[in-house]
Amino acid sequence: MDQASLAELRKELATLEAAEKQISAERRRLHNKIDYGFATPETIAREREVSGERHQLHERIDSLRELLGVQDPLAGSAASEPPPSALSQWSGISPGLVAAEDAVDEDAEL
Repeated sequence: MDQASLAELRKELATLEAAEKQISAERRRLHNKIDYGFATPETIAREREVSGERHQLHERIDSLRELLGVQDPLAGSAASEPPPSALSQWSGISPGLVAAEDAVDEDAEL
């Protein structure tokens, strides 16, 4: 490939990555509405639509990255860490407290 077409592909990749950030933010907002009990039929339909758009965007981004030989900068860190629990995202609730809820008191009598 010549330098001009590589530059165009890099520019397209950057544009798609910026669009992905925006659509992911919208999807996250919709998921929060649904998760916290504010779902409407319209919200659920829009979430499905946004998720479909996001999936297509990811496919195009992945194909451009493969073509350019570029790796996803977040691939290593995101895959190794589990997603945070819903409780740990609330302010004032530390991950230790969330884990403590599930702990068994071995000294307690049954």
